[in-house]
Order: sequence, then C-alpha cells, then structure tokens
Amino acid sequence: MLFVLVITVVFVLTSIYFFFRAEKLHRQLIIQKRESLSISKENKLLVESTTLIATRGQELAKARLQHLKTNALAINNEKLLLHIELITPLINNYSIIFRECLKGKGRLKAISQKCFDSQDKTTFKKFIAFIATTDKKLKRYWSSDNLNGFLCLVEELLSFLENSELNKVKNNAAV
Repeated sequence: MLFVLVITVVFVLTSIYFFFRAEKLHRQLIIQKRESLSISKENKLLVESTTLIATRGQELAKARLQHLKTNALAINNEKLLLHIELITPLINNYSIIFRECLKGKGRLKAISQKCFDSQDKTTFKKFIAFIATTDKKLKRYWSSDNLNGFLCLVEELLSFLENSELNKVKNNAAV
C-alpha cells in the first residue's frame, strides 16, 4: 500500500512539474511568434524602403543623364554623347543592379554585363575600356564589385560627365 502511495505521489509531482514546464514553453512559443511577426513586418518595410530607394536613385540618375544628353546635343559635343551612350545601360538598369548588389559582394560586374549585353554585346567591353582610361576612383569603385562601389561609380560617372560638359561650355565661351 505504501508502495502504491509513493508511486502515486511521484506520478502527481511529475505531472505537476511537466504541466508548469509545458506552460512555460507555451508562453515562450507565443513570445517567439510575436517576435517573428514583428521581424517579418520590419523586413517587409526594409525591402519596400530599399526598393523605393533604388527606384528613386534610378529616376534621379536618369534625369541627370537626360539633362547631360540635352546639353551635349545643344553644344554638339560628340565625345560627351559617346560617353553618355556608354553609361546609359548602367543607368537604365540602375534598380536591377542595385537589388542584385544587395544580395552580396561580387555581383556588380556580372549583372552589369547582363544589362549591357541585352543592349549590345560590344557595349560592355567599350564600357570597361572607358572605365580603364578614366579616373582612378572610377576604377576602384568598379573593382570593389559591391553595392557601395556601384552607388559611388554611378555618382562619379555622372559627375565626371557633368564636369566634362561644364569644361566644354567654358572652353566654347572663352573662344
């Protein structure tokens, strides 16, 4: 009889222990689900923000490029027009390249080549030659092969062309 009573007490105590343990795990599970939903919402907001940034960056770069093209046509600068045509695929596919670069380092050159090749197979080689013959900063940004390098490359390319245009206008005004 004593043996049955001891087994019953052990069984009851074990049951009570597992009941409280299960309740604690259940609360932790509920907290983890809330955190997961919160993180999911934050992730969605970050993805939407990043997409918006990429789209706005592309719009701004396209506007600057169009302004450069208009001015180059106005002053009839063939060299500047050639450079503008070289970087046009990069600017037109800005958001695609931006999103691909977000995935990790080492994707800038591959996705850029795809974007250039969709226009013309030789354009990418001409673009690489253009980068190789220009400023060291452009080479460094291109060789970084990451998102930061891409953003700096686009900005530097547009600034380089704007400065080329400005210098051409000043030279024409001086003559």
